[in-house]
Amino acid sequence: MVIRRLVLLAAIAAFSCTSPTLPLPPPALPSITLGPESGTFVLQSDRGALPNALVVIVNRNLALAAEDRVAGTVADSVGSWQATVKGTTGDVVDISQDDGTSRSPTTTAQLR
Repeated sequence: MVIRRLVLLAAIAAFSCTSPTLPLPPPALPSITLGPESGTFVLQSDRGALPNALVVIVNRNLALAAEDRVAGTVADSVGSWQATVKGTTGDVVDISQDDGTSRSPTTTAQLR
């Protein structure tokens, strides 16, 4: 009886180690407002990401300098986050989240 339980537990442990993990969901669409400086926008999401996830924002506007096209922040313990990005009205940004081992698909938003 004890050996059967040990074999069953070992089989469950082996299966759980090889089962695929669920993919990360994309972050929720954030609210977008004008930023504090000209040419900036504030993206904010209340509980729209995984807790403590790295949130990465990439502006698709190739006219911006490379270092101005990328922004990011870390979500708080409930998944809320805020980031200021450079851009112009109409620019499209891709937003993803990273939990340290994988990256989510992107959520796409237009700066307005």
